[in-house]
Amino acid sequence: MNDKESKYTIPEISPELERGSGWLKEKRYTFRESFNNMPLPRRGLHLWRYTDPNEFIFEQDKASDTAFHEGYDEIEKIELQHLEAGRLAAVVTDLGGREINCFGAEQLAEKGVIISSLSEALKNHYELVERYLYQLVNNQTGKFEALNSALWNDGIFIYVPKNRTVEQPIHLLREAGLANSRQFHRLLVVAGKSAGLTLVDEYGGGATDENDAPSFVNSAVEIFGEADSLVRYVSLQRQAVNNRLYLTHRARIEKNALMYTIPLAFGAALSKQNFGVTLNEPGAESNMYGLLFGTGYQQFDNHTLHHHAAGQTISNIDFKVVLCDSARSAYTGLIRIEQDAKTCEAYQENRNLLLNKGTRAESIPELEILNEDVQCSHGATVGPIDPLLVFFLQSRGINYEEAVRMIVTGFVESTLKLLPADIKDRLVGFVTRRLEDI
Repeated sequence: MNDKESKYTIPEISPELERGSGWLKEKRYTFRESFNNMPLPRRGLHLWRYTDPNEFIFEQDKASDTAFHEGYDEIEKIELQHLEAGRLAAVVTDLGGREINCFGAEQLAEKGVIISSLSEALKNHYELVERYLYQLVNNQTGKFEALNSALWNDGIFIYVPKNRTVEQPIHLLREAGLANSRQFHRLLVVAGKSAGLTLVDEYGGGATDENDAPSFVNSAVEIFGEADSLVRYVSLQRQAVNNRLYLTHRARIEKNALMYTIPLAFGAALSKQNFGVTLNEPGAESNMYGLLFGTGYQQFDNHTLHHHAAGQTISNIDFKVVLCDSARSAYTGLIRIEQDAKTCEAYQENRNLLLNKGTRAESIPELEILNEDVQCSHGATVGPIDPLLVFFLQSRGINYEEAVRMIVTGFVESTLKLLPADIKDRLVGFVTRRLEDI
């Protein structure tokens, strides 16, 4: 263990994390020991070949008190207006993984839907939470997942009972603190048999000054879709310029369940996001539609996983990347089909659009297919805008800059049209502002 690595251990579980059941305390201590004893991932091996794991390590005793950006209130106000107008089913605010506020939860509770902080859910729905918490993201997932599992202060719990559908989206606003802050977000979602919901998980905030110490976010998301359920999960990352984000998302869906995962990444100086779905029983189907837009010196490292644990399952991935200035992107997509998982279909595509010299994109499709009775394909493209397309538009009186904007808009449109209405306008505006700087 090198000197830098040896500094970063969890010396103890703080008193504020000692609350809760004996089961939870025991889990925290187990994950603490795992983190302390587990070496950092080796740089250059597999998922860490493009990102230094030391970038996500910090010294706990040097963390500052968490303060938040003033603009957070404006976003919260907009989403609460959507809630009041009936365009959202609920809004949940999460300040640094500590202060959780739920709006609209009481109306949904009449239908048996639970939306609460994890701390409240552990008091009021202990058996339900214990059945699912830590099943998908834990110390077996990795060192940073063990860190989150030990140190999350409070999180969000969402449960939709069988045969219930939440018609409008549930919007989560997760705010990171300013310079030198540390936060651990945790989300647990359970959709019962034949249940349905749409979830928007929005990450904002973080250190805004490049000359200050960065802010760190370590987030874990666990989603369970029971038989015949429908889950739509949108992850929107728009964090500030000096934030570092490490996010692990894992979902497990059962017989005939359908899941849509839509990762959107626009912010942070450095982000490493891992999205994975296990198709656990026949008839399960998972679709991922990702979009990344990088500018400046941003660095994005994304990994997707479709694990076909059962036969007669379908997966599809379409991950799009747009880069300009000196931005960097690395994408690794793994499809794993087990030996007994017959007659599966799996597709994966990663397209990278580089708007100028100085950008760089890496694409690594991976297949682990342990039987021959499958239909599986993958593809990747990396390159600049086709000059013939630009010439075609210019020949019709459109200037170069506008031609590029039109081409990029068309490139991302198929993903943007999948978004819930409450964030679609904001995202379109976000993309438009970035295109104006081209």
